[in-house]
Amino acid sequence: MGPKGPSPLPVAPLDPLYAGLVANVTAYEDLALQAALHGGRDRVLRALLAHPLIGQYAYAETLTDQLVAHNREHLAWA
Repeated sequence: MGPKGPSPLPVAPLDPLYAGLVANVTAYEDLALQAALHGGRDRVLRALLAHPLIGQYAYAETLTDQLVAHNREHLAWA
């Protein structure tokens, strides 16, 4: 720590494999946050499509419908 507070440490760039995973997860998290803040089935679906473990449209649609159905009482927009 310096006189102006903490300073970043140098780190090596991520391997492309891990950089891609980090980018996918970050996109999912950003889209999930938008869905949580603003609501809407389409936002939930887009977030699930971005998730690296889901990514398939039919699967994401099924999960979206289940998430909305099971949490409807907590979703002002549903």
